[in-house]
Amino acid sequence: MKQSIITLMLVSAGIVAGCSSSRESAQRAAIQAPMTQNSQQIVAATPKVIIYKMRKDYSRHVPVTLSADRKRLVAYPAISDIQIGGQFTYPTALLKGWWLDNRGISRYVAFLTYTYEEYAALPATPAPSELMEHILDSDPLTDMRFMGNRYQYKDLVDELNAKIKNGLD
Repeated sequence: MKQSIITLMLVSAGIVAGCSSSRESAQRAAIQAPMTQNSQQIVAATPKVIIYKMRKDYSRHVPVTLSADRKRLVAYPAISDIQIGGQFTYPTALLKGWWLDNRGISRYVAFLTYTYEEYAALPATPAPSELMEHILDSDPLTDMRFMGNRYQYKDLVDELNAKIKNGLD
C-alpha cells in the first residue's frame, strides 16, 4: 500500500514537472518568436517590456516589421489590430526621449506614413507591396532596451521613468 502511494506521488510529481517545463518552453518561444502577419497569433504569456528611442517622433505612425536586410515586409498589423478596447496602441512617452512599446515591435521596426487614425480608416488592410510604398523610416531607432516583463512592475511607467532617471543600467 505504501509503495503504491509513493509510486502515485512520484508519477504525479513527474506530470506536474513536465507540464511546468512545457509551459515555460511555450512562454519562452512566444516571447522570442518574430511577429507574423496576423498579430493576433502573437500571444506571449509574459508580455515583455521594450523601451526605445527614435530619430524623430514617429509615435503616431503605425509600426511594421521588416526583414533583417530591411528590404522586405515580414509583419504588419491588420486594421483591427491597432486598437485595444477602442484605444489606439500608441507607445507611451517616457522621460528623456524614451518610449514604451505597446505594439510588440522588434529591432527591425519601420514606421509607415500612415498614422493610426489614417490606417484605421482604410477600407481594408493594405497588401504588403502597398505598405512597402508607405515606409516613412526603415531604420528609425537609435536605442532599444528589453526591461523584463510587465508582471514584474507594479506601476510600469513610474518605475521605468525612475530607471531612466538613474541611467537605466
